Amino acid sequence: MGCGKSSTGRELAARLGARFVDLDAEIVAREGRPIPEIFAEGGEAAFRAVELETLRAVLDEAEAADADTVLALGGGTLTVPAARELVLARTRCVWLRTRLETIRERLGAADASRPLFADAGALFAARQLVYAQAPLAVDTDGLSPAEVADAIVAVLKTGRF
Repeated sequence: MGCGKSSTGRELAARLGARFVDLDAEIVAREGRPIPEIFAEGGEAAFRAVELETLRAVLDEAEAADADTVLALGGGTLTVPAARELVLARTRCVWLRTRLETIRERLGAADASRPLFADAGALFAARQLVYAQAPLAVDTDGLSPAEVADAIVAVLKTGRF
């Protein structure tokens, strides 16, 4: 939420000649309704179930097509153990590490389209330990999405990721 996953993902996909998928947008397309509506009708548990199903489908489709894909996850995707296991086993996961102050600046005071935004501080603290499991972290504060994408490409070129 607000760390630049979608913007950086688009930039990274362009640099790599890969397909870009925003998981939240994919959920909306497959479900035919916005995320706040999914939350309102079934709560977070219902949304996370849909998210996990969509994540599996996207990864399976990319693998079947043998297509390089850059996937921007939702902010809470990795908090679900089954989703985290899938991502860590089947992708090269990058944590876009961003300070809470930066996220708040980027998103503004409130964002009604993000059902969990009201608890941003608590979510931020709780998610840091989960995100830290990613094999690569890139600090995004003060960088544009293009600069973050460049940093990721530089690591990919080393072959150490």
